[in-house]
Amino acid sequence: MQKSSCMRRVLIVAPHPDDETLCCGGTIQIFKEKGYKISVIIVTDGRYGSPDDKLKGSSELIEIRRQEALRATKILGIDEVKFLNFEDSKVSEEDAENALAEFLRENDVVFSPIPFDNHPDHANIGKAVEKLYPNAYFYLIWGNTQVNWREVKFDIRKYKESKLRAINQYISQIGGLPLERFTGDYEVFWTKG
Repeated sequence: MQKSSCMRRVLIVAPHPDDETLCCGGTIQIFKEKGYKISVIIVTDGRYGSPDDKLKGSSELIEIRRQEALRATKILGIDEVKFLNFEDSKVSEEDAENALAEFLRENDVVFSPIPFDNHPDHANIGKAVEKLYPNAYFYLIWGNTQVNWREVKFDIRKYKESKLRAINQYISQIGGLPLERFTGDYEVFWTKG
């Protein structure tokens, strides 16, 4: 069997540190097992995402969330993590489009927040990805989807234990997230393709 001269690549676009693990933690491992190179781009610094009011907005929280992301992505076997460091809750669709354009071209498969998510960072990033890479797989964290796109489910039972270990690296987030939505046997995405 002849090997391809160039490795196939998957990109996970995460608005905040933890979105990659919550929505794609099992699916990442499915693609990794198939031989794909996995990259994650974390768009914001996550400075406002904490149930602890003393930490919200602090440079300490930025560093905590960065380190949590590095530990979680290592557990998941991610090959490359890039931090774009936009301020949490301040990403416009235009900013996202400009920042992500070059990265999206280099990948065979892209996962992104859905453009209809109730969180503005997720929605704006999703809109940018939809424009730049319309056949991406889109995930939802905040809200309910009412889109006519095709639903795709990945069976992650084989990878649940490692996904849970990765989720548990996000100590600063536990207590503020609806974790039961992200710890089932399947990860669900929507695609236009």
